[in-house]
Amino acid sequence: MVAERKPEAPRLGVINLDGLGYPDTIDLPDPFSGPPPEPDEPSGNFINRSFWPFPVAYAIAAGTWGGELAEGQQAAIESVAEAAERLAPHCDLIVGNCGGMYYARRLIKTRTPALLSALELLPYALESSTLPVGILTMSKDFTEKMLKSMHAGDPGLSRLRIVGVSDQPAWGSINRDWYVRKPRISPEDLRREILEVCLRERDAGAFKNIGSIVLECTAMPQFRQDVVAALRLPTWDIAAFAKGLLGA
Repeated sequence: MVAERKPEAPRLGVINLDGLGYPDTIDLPDPFSGPPPEPDEPSGNFINRSFWPFPVAYAIAAGTWGGELAEGQQAAIESVAEAAERLAPHCDLIVGNCGGMYYARRLIKTRTPALLSALELLPYALESSTLPVGILTMSKDFTEKMLKSMHAGDPGLSRLRIVGVSDQPAWGSINRDWYVRKPRISPEDLRREILEVCLRERDAGAFKNIGSIVLECTAMPQFRQDVVAALRLPTWDIAAFAKGLLGA
């Protein structure tokens, strides 16, 4: 059994997909150490330690990079829960580095609080207003499928307005070659595209009459301020929530 730490400062655990370039530090003598991010690693990525204002450890959820998690395969879902178990003794809070990890919500049995996906914030968003709630996600089809499988018959589903960004050039590249492409996908291109989508949907689309918005994809919180400015709406994201919970 691993001895549970009680560090002086809050410590975060991040569950990563099983993809090229994702750090896996949990089995190191010091899980909060490990090699620094590559010089060109965007500062807004969860795997870049500088994004977090406290020590962070990473654990890979094996078998989750391809379509396994998107298809809701049981082995991939269980792998997310296993990664949470590995992080739990060392951390004060655990977050998932992919909105699709929401599939594993019911399997999490750790004493350490875990937020696998920004979709866990949906109850707060739905209860905070009588208006519909927007969800900005990588794939609209995937998010709809996941929510329907997890919440079949829930009347709250009818109040959701889901918009995907995978049809945008830069955002569509993330799933294909984000960590092997040189040069990296430009954060400025991602920012420009997400703002174009938000403004389009605000003026004549799904976000025209909503009360708040949830950023499902973990590549989106880095653009939170831009989204708030564009939509003038309360914006829920897992990174801001996690930072607040740990006192940042």
